[in-house]
Amino acid sequence: MFLNPCTVKQGKKVIAEARAAAAAEGRDPESLKFFPCIVPIIGRTEEEAREKHAKALSVADVIGGLAQFSGYTGIDMSVFPLDEPFTSSTLKGGAGIQSVLNAFEASTDSSSADSASSEPWTPRRLGMRMALGGLHPCPVGSVSKVADVFEEWVIEADCDGFNVAYVSNPGSFEDVVDLLVPELQRRGLMWDDYDVPGGTFRENILGTRTLREDHYGSRFKHGREEVKSIEVEKPDVAEVPVVQEKNIPSFASQPIVI
Repeated sequence: MFLNPCTVKQGKKVIAEARAAAAAEGRDPESLKFFPCIVPIIGRTEEEAREKHAKALSVADVIGGLAQFSGYTGIDMSVFPLDEPFTSSTLKGGAGIQSVLNAFEASTDSSSADSASSEPWTPRRLGMRMALGGLHPCPVGSVSKVADVFEEWVIEADCDGFNVAYVSNPGSFEDVVDLLVPELQRRGLMWDDYDVPGGTFRENILGTRTLREDHYGSRFKHGREEVKSIEVEKPDVAEVPVVQEKNIPSFASQPIVI
């Protein structure tokens, strides 16, 4: 499952609730795998990382980021002052949008040691975050510092991996492969090779080539007794009154303009 929490606290809550729900349905909660998105900016030194971050900020387009957010949510962000804080009650949207906005508010933690997380959400901050890869954690620092963040997510939030987003291509990916991966391997947080070399993605993630027996989809495997279709009860529909033909105007001779 791919997640988009802003903080470890949010991720931990979502993952714990999902695992509990799976267990309640008779599934192994550890068979669910969670991959939060993260946008690391990595340097060989703190200074190098800050320089990379500053360069990314210098070319980021706040308005472009807001346009992207508006496209995702249907909320016109152009009507809001760039530096005026907003809350979930300020922006109106459907249930899906409210969950995003509530996540914004939950990520504004005044007790956090991270100064960025204690800042209120404004359209400018939102646009900048969108322009730098989206509303995901964005650790900036040396290899060791960024690895600390990854380790915190694994230990505290109980995630199983990461969906790594990028700021520059191929630079972001090269930094992950050349700098971060060796440090994660040294800490025992990443494997040196696949458990099943040449195997499928499912084999290497779940240890099985096919769906697990406790997975709902396994009941539809070839050769098993067909699952009886569930008869859906049709809702009561009021009788439609019959309209006299003489009351229906004829449009047969009218041209159709497209």
